[in-house]
Amino acid sequence: MVKAVTDIFSLLRDRALERLGPGADYLIRGLWKVELAFRPNPAERVFQYTFWLAMNQGQGCCYCTGDDERGRELVGRDAREIIRDKTCISIAVLDALYGSIPRHPAVVHQLSGNPIEKTAGRTAVIVAEAKRLVALTGKPCPRVVNVGVVGNVIRELKGCGYHVLATDLERDLVGSTVHGIPVENGTRTFDYVRDSDLAIVTGMTIATDSLELIVEEARRSGTRLLVFAETGANFGEEYCRTVGIDTVVSEPFPFYIFQGVSTIEVYRRTA
Repeated sequence: MVKAVTDIFSLLRDRALERLGPGADYLIRGLWKVELAFRPNPAERVFQYTFWLAMNQGQGCCYCTGDDERGRELVGRDAREIIRDKTCISIAVLDALYGSIPRHPAVVHQLSGNPIEKTAGRTAVIVAEAKRLVALTGKPCPRVVNVGVVGNVIRELKGCGYHVLATDLERDLVGSTVHGIPVENGTRTFDYVRDSDLAIVTGMTIATDSLELIVEEARRSGTRLLVFAETGANFGEEYCRTVGIDTVVSEPFPFYIFQGVSTIEVYRRTA
């Protein structure tokens, strides 16, 4: 049953502990802090981020907001101690716990090759799921907001004839245009979600304390919600089942920005 959301992290934590039980293996075996700068193709901006990767029986990720500078001293600790409070590391640890819980995606895509080749496949998956949700609205020219700008997605949505809006918290990006679409400050996100037919939202919003407000605004206004998640990629099924998000395009580590095979899982909320 979908309930009103006040604290998504706590909800996910409680569900994980319930499903794993007291006898599960909660030992944190590894933590990696990765700094990256990456531009997959000329249609995209340069992504400059830091993320934490955590591992126990599964592995999980959270892109950083600079709120937690702990690291190797947490290796060997009980994950239940770490996830009492929400930080970028505890989100990664909780995501790792979910990585060991069986899940049932509606669709699984395998992307292979180099990151340049995989970018097109990843974009196609997100846009296809966006089109599916747009079709449910019955709007011939829907308003779609991209929260956490992905240039390739904006380009494709614009090419579909949609009215596209964009918001981001990255200061260097705010005030610029991406494929002709102005990028507004993230403070405009909730207004745009309210006024749109579909919101396409980065999974990093759980780390920036904005996901709860986005979910509530979408619920009140009837806006369809699609989350594309590297941060908290293993939360996808629970997001749809318990939080009420319509669709999650999950990308567990290793992400498309790395060589080799990447897996994209699609979760869809059922009535």
